[in-house]
Amino acid sequence: MSSIQAWDIFLIRTLQASGDWLKPVMESFTVLGYPQAYMVMVAIVYWSFKRKLGLRLAIFLSLVSSINSILKLVFHAPRPYWVTAEIEAIHASRGFGMPSGHAQASVVWLLAGAYLRRTWFWIIAMVITFLIGLSRAFLGMHFPTQIIAGWSVGIAFMICFLRFEEPLTTWVSQLKLSRQILMVLGLSMLIVLAGAISLLFTAGWDMPLDWARKASPYLFLDRTILRSGGMASLAGNAGAFMGVAIGAILMERSGGFVTTAPWWIRLSRAIIGLSCMFLFYVGLQEIMPAEDRILAHAAWRFLGFCLVSFLAIYLVPVWLIRFGLLRPCPSQRMPEHDPTME
Repeated sequence: MSSIQAWDIFLIRTLQASGDWLKPVMESFTVLGYPQAYMVMVAIVYWSFKRKLGLRLAIFLSLVSSINSILKLVFHAPRPYWVTAEIEAIHASRGFGMPSGHAQASVVWLLAGAYLRRTWFWIIAMVITFLIGLSRAFLGMHFPTQIIAGWSVGIAFMICFLRFEEPLTTWVSQLKLSRQILMVLGLSMLIVLAGAISLLFTAGWDMPLDWARKASPYLFLDRTILRSGGMASLAGNAGAFMGVAIGAILMERSGGFVTTAPWWIRLSRAIIGLSCMFLFYVGLQEIMPAEDRILAHAAWRFLGFCLVSFLAIYLVPVWLIRFGLLRPCPSQRMPEHDPTME
């Protein structure tokens, strides 16, 4: 056992020995890091508070999660309870552990802080980002080094996103619609291709039998499930990016919408929009192919997340405008600093 791994295990055991009172707290924060929670939070921001901020967060999350899925396939590293029986898997997962996806995606809170530029929100964002990462160690899902790696990759990508988002968006907005769609489709396919290449280069990798033995009290683990889960996760993230980006392109070309309204209208948007997304998502779950059918399952994830994201970014706002719960932006372009454009 390496010194780093021994240090990792010691920290996790120390956390898990802190007492049962900490378990519900850590589980609450880990829930905040699941894709479904981000979908809900970003959708509410997008429909009811700040359209542009919600859109930026959605694009960031789909891309940073895609990077995480690729890295997990490349490193194919174990989770703590696959390595040692000293760690309890309070939660369990059949995906690889390096880097932590929860920690990497949690940087979205810091990104929101960078855009909002409010000291109080920065404090909240840093606390939530830290506790989401800490929860993964407490629950036995990630080594601390995997969590630190996730934060590091997420922050590096956030810096690039803040630097290049505006000039890239301006450039893309000047292209013809057909070229915009082709660019989005091409990038989505590149993400999937990167995952497929990662699987190809690790085709000869055999999962250590010790991993399966130590994970067996919590779940069934084998090489096929690990590779299928990794590719399905990547395909879902790539599909989410495509759905968000195409929805954003069409919404911007239609003029966008104004989010300012009384609180009860904002609440109505959230209830109606989330209900539509929930029903659609549940329907897709019913036709999901089995995980051992790697290509079919990955294709379903790609298409499913693409449709759900497109529904949230474009179709729901169109319906809300028709119901009178959202107001389309005036035909004349408003100044960038005008708060109604948010």
